[in-house]
Amino acid sequence: MSALEEALHALMTRGFRFQHIADEHGELAIIVGTYGWPGFADRIEIHGEHEASAARTRTDPVEEPVWRRDGDTLSVIAALLALSPPRRDAGVSAARRGPRPAASTTKPASWPAR
Repeated sequence: MSALEEALHALMTRGFRFQHIADEHGELAIIVGTYGWPGFADRIEIHGEHEASAARTRTDPVEEPVWRRDGDTLSVIAALLALSPPRRDAGVSAARRGPRPAASTTKPASWPAR
């Protein structure tokens, strides 16, 4: 299994659901993965092996980004997997602070089993 396949499998194991979106010619254009938390949503858009973006948004009372990462697909997946579960009382938005350093793709101990 390739590193990219392992990373995608880690997202699926975490509970992400994926949708494959085709272009006007029926060719795969983007893969979108989502995972919902109480009051938050994680989303990843994979445009290819070398381009992806991910975000965590607060979903209530208004959708507001609290974290975002753009880059190569493996790095973006690793950063998304390294995020701690969201806290409803989270303060300063990481989306406004800028990207966090890359972290390992291991599952944090505090994540619920899925």
